Amino acid sequence: MKKNILIVFIFCSFSPLFSQQESEPIYDYKNEFGINVGATSGLGLSYRHWFGNAGVQITALPVKTDDYALVSGGLSLLYSFHTAKYFRFYGYFGNHYIYTKSKENYFFSDSDKFTEDTRYNIGIGPGFALGKIVRFNIQFGYGFYDVLGKQNLMPTGEMGLYYNF
Repeated sequence: MKKNILIVFIFCSFSPLFSQQESEPIYDYKNEFGINVGATSGLGLSYRHWFGNAGVQITALPVKTDDYALVSGGLSLLYSFHTAKYFRFYGYFGNHYIYTKSKENYFFSDSDKFTEDTRYNIGIGPGFALGKIVRFNIQFGYGFYDVLGKQNLMPTGEMGLYYNF
């Protein structure tokens, strides 16, 4: 009888170790809106949408005055490798088109001559998102700068702040 009680006691003591544990729910929001600053993913207001593990990011900033114009447009493809409650690890492939038009000798001349510049940058690398509702994103990798012109290959860094909904 003492053996049976001991076996039941040992079984009851260790049973919580093998019980099924419920994990915390992952708050995986599908939409993100915020600002992004990146040489290969775009500069300006940004919107992200996640289709499961795959996602897309659109970034744009138009600025126009009488003496200066800047158009920045970015389209990035995203793939999430790991998603947790306060963390996301993903990879990105960024495309960034930049157009600038400015007056020559801006401060010292009254001429109406303008200088125009067009650049197209692409980049690839990993990214990290930290936070739950408001997420801070940092991406780094390698960028192929000015694909249409000089064609420089250099490291790149990108940052963003997004509101998830």
